[in-house]
Amino acid sequence: MKRFALSLLFAHLAILCTVSLMQAADVPHERVIAMYFHRTERCPTCQRMGGYSEEAVKTGFAGQIKARQVAFYDVDFQAPRNARLVNAYRITGPTLIVAKVADNKVTSYRNLDDIWLKVRDKAAFFRYVQENVKTLLPQQQTEDSP
Repeated sequence: MKRFALSLLFAHLAILCTVSLMQAADVPHERVIAMYFHRTERCPTCQRMGGYSEEAVKTGFAGQIKARQVAFYDVDFQAPRNARLVNAYRITGPTLIVAKVADNKVTSYRNLDDIWLKVRDKAAFFRYVQENVKTLLPQQQTEDSP
C-alpha cells in the first residue's frame, strides 16, 4: 500500500512537472485533475471519448478551469514519458481518470471506465463525467457547476 501511495505521489508530481507549467503559488490548495489516457494511434471511438471527455470538463467547469481548480489533460499511455502515470493508475487501455488533489498530493481518484458504455449518448456521457468531477470538488466550488 505504501508503494502504491508513493507511485501516486510520483505520478502526480510528473503531472505537475511535465504537463503543467503552473507556478506553485498559482495552484489552489484543492483541485481536480481529469486525465484521458489514450493510445498513440486512436480509433474513431477513442477519439470521440477523448473529445467528449475534454468537452464535458471544459464546458461544465469553465470557471473552475480559469481558477485552476479543475484541469484536463490528454495522456498517451503508450509514450515512455508517461510510464509513471500509467503504472500509478494501472492503465491498461483508453480510460478517463478523475483525481482529487490536495496539497499537491493525489488524495483519491476514480477510473471512469463507464465512458465506454455511454459513448453513444453524448448527454449521458457528459452527465457521467461532470457528476464525477463535481463530487471530487470541494463543496464551495460546486455551486455553479452542473
